[in-house]
Amino acid sequence: MNIYLKRFDNYLIGNKTLSVLYAIVGAQSLFSLIYIWTDLFTIEVFTYIKGAYSAIVLISNLICALKLIGKFIKHRRTKLKSLFTITLTSHLVAFTPFATLNLLPQMFGAGQILPPAFTALFLFILPVVYFYLSTSNQLFDIDFILTRFKYYTALSLIPSIVITLIISAVLMDTPGIVWTNWVGIFLVIFIGITLFLYAKEQIDQRFRPKLFKAMYSYQDSLDRFSRSIARVMKQADLEAVLKQEIDSLLPVSRIKFLIVDQAENAVFPMGDDHEERVTGDFLLSVMNTFKLGELIDLPYGLGLIIGRQRSRYHILWIGLKTNHTRFNSDEIRWLKTMSNYSSIVFENLYLIEGLIEDLESEVRKEHTTSPWVLRLLFCLSENERRKLAADLHDSALQDQLLWYRKLESVMMDHPISDKLGNELEDIKEGLLDVIHQIRETCNELRPPLLKEMGVVEAVESIIEHTQMRVNFEVQFRSKAIHEQMDEEQITAIYRIVQELLRNADKHSGAKLVQLELELREGTIYFRYQDDGVGLDVNYMVETFEHMGLSGIKERVASLEGDISFYSERGKGLEVIILMPIIVSSGLSERGISRDSYLIS
Repeated sequence: MNIYLKRFDNYLIGNKTLSVLYAIVGAQSLFSLIYIWTDLFTIEVFTYIKGAYSAIVLISNLICALKLIGKFIKHRRTKLKSLFTITLTSHLVAFTPFATLNLLPQMFGAGQILPPAFTALFLFILPVVYFYLSTSNQLFDIDFILTRFKYYTALSLIPSIVITLIISAVLMDTPGIVWTNWVGIFLVIFIGITLFLYAKEQIDQRFRPKLFKAMYSYQDSLDRFSRSIARVMKQADLEAVLKQEIDSLLPVSRIKFLIVDQAENAVFPMGDDHEERVTGDFLLSVMNTFKLGELIDLPYGLGLIIGRQRSRYHILWIGLKTNHTRFNSDEIRWLKTMSNYSSIVFENLYLIEGLIEDLESEVRKEHTTSPWVLRLLFCLSENERRKLAADLHDSALQDQLLWYRKLESVMMDHPISDKLGNELEDIKEGLLDVIHQIRETCNELRPPLLKEMGVVEAVESIIEHTQMRVNFEVQFRSKAIHEQMDEEQITAIYRIVQELLRNADKHSGAKLVQLELELREGTIYFRYQDDGVGLDVNYMVETFEHMGLSGIKERVASLEGDISFYSERGKGLEVIILMPIIVSSGLSERGISRDSYLIS
């Protein structure tokens, strides 16, 4: 164990303690050899030697068990928990039968409860377990096995007692049988039944699906149903898939979807026949006890509660079986699982339907769009930009590069006149310009390593690219932002700077643009100022001329920030933005975790 634990920088027992134990065993062995080889000790000494052997075995095992228990307690919350659970369990199982049923009775002068040849068989557990530990890279789930052991020992206890009592009644008059024999008989029966239950579980897993395939068609049905509902987009589709699956497996008289409205105290659709009237009255009488995913007994069949929409419960009524038999346990378990699956999908469909309704109502509002809606729309926009950039890079750009290389190869490998050479050179330069434009477009659509660069580096990058194609100077001042900004905020700052610089190039006529970015008491502070022609902020409307500024305003609002415009004709433009730092985890105002995750 010490050698094995070296790979984990651990040990079981100290060298001093181990040396003392070796010395005790060595002394015991020396006395035994002296007794065997010489006549120095009398025959009575042999009794003490046997007692000493038994005591040494018991004490040694007690020390091992205590050491393993200590290691288990120390490492019960570390990665070595399973290792010490396995070693402790195997040690106790290996030595406990021999120690308690043979050694202890022998030391106290009682008869051995079970033959040593039987209890010693358990000792083979140790070499098997240690060989497994030394050769396996992954340990078996000992916690699961111990849980099954508790379950099977509990099941085995009463049958073992009953069988032992029956045997004792039959053999009551047999001479020579003492209480230890009855204990041994009970233990053999108890261990045998427990091992049989273990073996039955393994046989069920390996052979039952092959021998009784009809019993496992329910599992196949669940697999098929789960794949089908993954493509469901509407409530009607869910009902059709559920009805088809039940109809294909169960011989039932009817499959009908009902709605129980608690507010109106009504069940619909309902016909005039006796079964439907009785079923409707029964559902109204028990509707206060409905729970999603439950299976309820109806006077004429079963009911699956597959969904709830405000005060309405959606119930699938499954009629009686056409072969006039009751629903068996496998069918009921299968139906309950189907009901749970369906209720989850129904709730998701209802949630999506409600979300779409909220989106439509928010979009219809002219000036009061909620921040979460704007944020969702901007996230969708960024996702589309990312896809478009990837498509351009992987298709158009690669094709342009391929044709550029082919043209270059042709010009180098074949004799070409000066006139044709000049024209091909112009085409080559044109291809290079197109390649450069596509690359720039891809970088604008989805800037590479935006989150990895950080917000300051991202702004500096876009300024560097802008300065190469504009006639005004851009000055950027930033203070170190130590807090980790959310990726959406980094993207928002990048897009805002991009739009402001584009606006300055097209409309402002500025000679100097100043940008400022810093963190003030948990709030992102951003300031833009130019010395251009300015505009009348009081009359700024969402025209094509100011659409970029309106987009900036909406983007800031989506992140629950504030934006202010200061400008007059001929006095330039100043924009001040304040945005709170977004915590990366948590729920949105609607209880949905992160809109970006929802979009993904």
